[in-house]
Amino acid sequence: MKLRLSFQGRILGGCLVVVVCTLIFVAVLMERSLGSQMVQQVRSTMQHEILTVREVVRDRWRPGEGIQAGDKLADRLGRIVGARVTLITPAGKVLGDSQVPRGEVPEMANHSDRPEIIAALKDGEGSSVRYSSTLGLDLMYVATRLETPEGRKLILRLALPLSQVEKTIGQTRNLVLGAIFLGVLLSIGVAYLVARSLSKPVQQLTRTAASIAEGDLSRRFTRYPSHEIGDLGRAFDQMADHLQRTIDDITTSRDLLEAILRGMVEGVLVTDPQGYVLVANRALKKMLDLESVPVGRLPSEIIRNADLLEALDEVRAGREYVSREFSTLGDPPSHLEAHVVRMTGDTAGAGLVCVLHDITERKRLEKTRRDFVANVSHELRTPLTAVRGAAETLIDGALDSPQYARHFAELILRQNRRLERLVQDLMELASLESGQSPPRRRRIEALELADSVMEAVLDLAEARGVELGRSLPREPLVFQADARQVEQAMLNLVDNAIKYTGQGGKVTLSIAVEDREVVLSVSDTGPGIPAEHLPRLFERFYRVDTNRSREMGGTGLGLAIVKHVALVHQGRVDVESVPGQGSTFRLVLPLVEPPSGEGEETA
Repeated sequence: MKLRLSFQGRILGGCLVVVVCTLIFVAVLMERSLGSQMVQQVRSTMQHEILTVREVVRDRWRPGEGIQAGDKLADRLGRIVGARVTLITPAGKVLGDSQVPRGEVPEMANHSDRPEIIAALKDGEGSSVRYSSTLGLDLMYVATRLETPEGRKLILRLALPLSQVEKTIGQTRNLVLGAIFLGVLLSIGVAYLVARSLSKPVQQLTRTAASIAEGDLSRRFTRYPSHEIGDLGRAFDQMADHLQRTIDDITTSRDLLEAILRGMVEGVLVTDPQGYVLVANRALKKMLDLESVPVGRLPSEIIRNADLLEALDEVRAGREYVSREFSTLGDPPSHLEAHVVRMTGDTAGAGLVCVLHDITERKRLEKTRRDFVANVSHELRTPLTAVRGAAETLIDGALDSPQYARHFAELILRQNRRLERLVQDLMELASLESGQSPPRRRRIEALELADSVMEAVLDLAEARGVELGRSLPREPLVFQADARQVEQAMLNLVDNAIKYTGQGGKVTLSIAVEDREVVLSVSDTGPGIPAEHLPRLFERFYRVDTNRSREMGGTGLGLAIVKHVALVHQGRVDVESVPGQGSTFRLVLPLVEPPSGEGEETA
């Protein structure tokens, strides 16, 4: 596993390595230089001393004297100079040594191979530093050649232990090591402070960057050191500010786009060049009845309408614009109009935009208009044909017969009245639908309303043998509404009930208050209405039994007028019917109580 060092650790470690290596290099160089200088100084001192000793030996040494005399002289000189003194013949034989017992001198090895001896015989003097196996120490050896007037030669050698030099070097080494240790401590402290001063803003910058990366765009560096990291932090904050502004702009644009798409009644579908869905608004999901989120999927995976998929494929294949109408499979089905365009015109694989319009209401209105025109034409054609036939019959000779003339004249009058009722109902219905004549509300008493309606249909009920009844609240009921419109609606309901109730049946008008609503209902004991006809009863010209309705003189607009009277009063209508048991129609209006001191009427 690779070791990961922090920025502070790298600076601290780097400074420590540099300082330690520098101090060690200085210590080694100093030790070697000091040792070399001290050895050279000892050598120089011994060279001066050996010259003095040489003069003493020149005066006191007698050639021919044996080892005893030479060793005695060496011992005396050694005590005087405080060094080891050795007398050696040119052949390498030791004649005396100040630090070797006299009895062992004859047994000492031949010194002719010693470097300082060789140099002294050749050049007159020599020196060397060497470990003495005799004394077990490092010694500095300095030798010089002595010649007597008789031509005899003798090698005089001084040897001084280097233990003092090594001791001095050791003390110096200890001082250097102490200095190194102190220098390391100081360098660690200084390096730590320097590293901390550099790493702390870097760590703060790192934390700030991490917070921004996690989505907290409000974080800033704020404290700018005077070195390059301060410039970096300042540049970073400027970058964060620019990023914040950019993200705010993007977020605002995105929110605006989402609000627009969410508020659009049109469905919007956007795909990328590869055909995957990028955008699908709520209206689209509702129109196509999509259960899963379509974003990131292909249209063929979520859309089950071949016409829409074909339109999308045509645009992807290269067409600039395709418009298509289709119906969904829902219950009830919806009629949609799709407009598909390419976002760019460069390549056939560019992204697409599909906008769906719900044209269900338009289709319904078109069908209603067609049905209305057809129904009106049919309703008008029947009485017009009857009038025309009667007129032609009269012209062809029926005028000469008083009996036939009166019959056809009455026929023309009945059909004319039928046309008048039809036109009047059409005008009333058009006025209610247009909203140009808002209801003129005035005080209405339930009792007066019931009396007026019952009086208007009394003759018709007696003629058909239908019993009339009413049900009113015990307490006087007064409310505000358009009296003419409400009375017209109730007359239509009671008139229909009487016409469709057989002889001996009963029609009941009821007025009550339920949950702050005025409920005006008409019940009959007629044959009832099959359930499949109930949803369409309040449509224009809709009849359950067309032939019977025309025989009774109905226009097919009475219930449509009742429905629109309810709508202009912010009310509703409903019907309950059981075949063979009769029907109940209800007109429900909000209860608007007349204020005290009310005038005649309000709009």
